[in-house]
Amino acid sequence: MSFQSRLTCLAGCLAGGLALVAGAAFAADSDTAKLTKDPKNWAMQAGSMDNHRYSELKQINSKNAKNLTVAWTFSTGVLRGHEGAPIVIGHVMIVHTPFPNSVYALDLDHEGRILWRY
Repeated sequence: MSFQSRLTCLAGCLAGGLALVAGAAFAADSDTAKLTKDPKNWAMQAGSMDNHRYSELKQINSKNAKNLTVAWTFSTGVLRGHEGAPIVIGHVMIVHTPFPNSVYALDLDHEGRILWRY
């Protein structure tokens, strides 16, 4: 096989691979976009594709915010700070830690009971 033929084959393989990756990324973005349409979900760090960081939920407002109290707490055991925002889908909150990079799924209906840890 000539060098030109090998180069053409390699370019074709790369283009095909990129098309597969782009298709998978589009599907993931599409699924996330569907989840963010429900204001009860916080499916990405900033809340939406346009990073608005605003919730349309109405339970908490400027008149009742002063009455909020802690319902429950959860400690990952990592004391060096957490930079990533939690993700909420339905009644499950996903939180992650800095090193050692643990991920937790918490049940919001049962005071943050750990559903799984990875």
